[in-house]
Amino acid sequence: MDINLTAKNKANGVCVITLRGDIGAETVNDFKIKMDGIISSSVKNYIMDFQDITYLNSIGVGAIAATLKKVKKFQGNIKLINVSPAVQELFEMTRLTKVFEIFDNEEDAIKSYEAK
Repeated sequence: MDINLTAKNKANGVCVITLRGDIGAETVNDFKIKMDGIISSSVKNYIMDFQDITYLNSIGVGAIAATLKKVKKFQGNIKLINVSPAVQELFEMTRLTKVFEIFDNEEDAIKSYEAK
């Protein structure tokens, strides 16, 4: 399986990235390249939508954490939405729930950016 990313900039300056497919050993480099193409200094805040992720392992989680580190260099942040129970458990096991805010939907995640 492949990893596909679709980025949509919202009017409030938040970029929503929809992830589709697998993020694992075979696709992690493709994920990193595609994310590097999306991240820019002009957009600070991102939301990653996990609704269409069919597989994620610790290698993929590491790549997502590395992406957050890049975004933080631009004083930005990444919030996560539509995380399945299995993916939630993976983030909890790696203690990344302390690093990433996870929301049930896009609206709540966007509102959390506006509240700051």
